[in-house]
Amino acid sequence: MLVKKKVITIGSVILVLLILFIPIPHGTYRDGGTKDYCALTYRVVEWNRFIYESEFPDNILKYHNTTVFLFPNNFKSLDELWEREKSGNFLDPDYIVEVNN
Repeated sequence: MLVKKKVITIGSVILVLLILFIPIPHGTYRDGGTKDYCALTYRVVEWNRFIYESEFPDNILKYHNTTVFLFPNNFKSLDELWEREKSGNFLDPDYIVEVNN
């Protein structure tokens, strides 16, 4: 009886951990290929987004970076997270890729 109770407890703990930490892919967006993976405790966004800014009128550029958003920011919309991302690393040359025409 004690062994059965331990197995149920361990199984329940493993199930809760899987639910909290296994990310679910939410697909690829049409903004340049951004991919979004969301779990209940965090969110991973692989940004691949075209940049249409006045600073770069002659070039087609793409922003590429991977960002992890922890709880409670993981429940914000992708647009809100993009605004936050733009205010941080947006013009860092390490994350900007020129797209050939």
